[in-house]
Amino acid sequence: MIDDRLTLEILRNLMNCNTVNPPGNEKNGAQYLEKLFIEKELPCTVQDLGNNRANFIAEFGEGDKCLELCGHLDVVPCTGEWKHQPIGYTEQENYIYGRGACDMKGGVAAMCSAVISVIKDQLPLHGRLRLAFVADEEDANLGMHSFLSSYPAADYSILGEPTELHVAVAHRGVGRYFIDCFGRAHHAALRSSVETSIHSAARAVFAIDALNERLRSKTHEILPPPSIAVTMVKGYEKDNIVPGDVQLLVDFRILPGMTEEETREMLIDELVQAGIQNYSIHKHFFMPGGETNAWHPFVRECLSDASGFNRREETPCAFDASCEQCFLVEAGSATVILGPGSLAQAHTVDEYVVKEQVLRASYIYRKIIENVLL
Repeated sequence: MIDDRLTLEILRNLMNCNTVNPPGNEKNGAQYLEKLFIEKELPCTVQDLGNNRANFIAEFGEGDKCLELCGHLDVVPCTGEWKHQPIGYTEQENYIYGRGACDMKGGVAAMCSAVISVIKDQLPLHGRLRLAFVADEEDANLGMHSFLSSYPAADYSILGEPTELHVAVAHRGVGRYFIDCFGRAHHAALRSSVETSIHSAARAVFAIDALNERLRSKTHEILPPPSIAVTMVKGYEKDNIVPGDVQLLVDFRILPGMTEEETREMLIDELVQAGIQNYSIHKHFFMPGGETNAWHPFVRECLSDASGFNRREETPCAFDASCEQCFLVEAGSATVILGPGSLAQAHTVDEYVVKEQVLRASYIYRKIIENVLL
């Protein structure tokens, strides 16, 4: 049986671990889970990544088939004015406040509780059951890449990102690029006979807006169209100088299957068509989109089990942010995104999760485990 008190105890202790990324320090959370599992006489491993960063992995059973419950241990910084303790656990009525409550220590706690209950109840597993909680999801995915390079891909994976316990099967990827527009720096009192970096940057912004409109025609069964936005403009040198370099940062949300090369070329083509000549572009970050076929048997199983506990008919949906599903799918694992909490609360001041959702998540996870591996 699932112990609700244990679920909340795990969440409380994880939220008391400061795993803000940067710098991460996820080893604190991994070592807490290691201590918990050792106390319960359950095998586990802390995969040390150096610099106080680590993954936590626990695997049970044997056989060819493998079901994996996974997530990340790091959280984003606690900026802004909080009414509740940012690093810590504050429970008020049916809400739990603190950084990581929904993104995604609530999911991690529910997964741990579900798996511990399955093992303690000595359910006869026909295959392997694995927990994998990684470092650095909020930045460069160091933990996931290290994990996948050391462990074979599971047949099926559940990623516990916040979906309000709906079953998401796809997410858009993201490409971020710096665009530097060049010109000759000169005194602001003098007129320029050639296009300045400011002019080029302005035209680049309008070109990106035009591309954003054209992207609306690229459709997907579940996801919204690709989109692109300028998120930074930087070019100041001095009050009375027209700068020689203006830098833009763009955020390009892409559909599964769109490559980094394709994404970059679309952006370059738009700048060329706008007549912008003196510029350079370089990649800042790239993560592909990910998806699992909505009719995959594992997806249908997750939909059925979530429907029962959510008391509504669940249909495949999109996860609105980028996440590590893409890496799991690329490795060969049919992966759904299913976890407690709302994405609207992730990365916000006074982040919270509904306590009842965390508890319900553990029952959904256990039901999926039973139906896949028993």
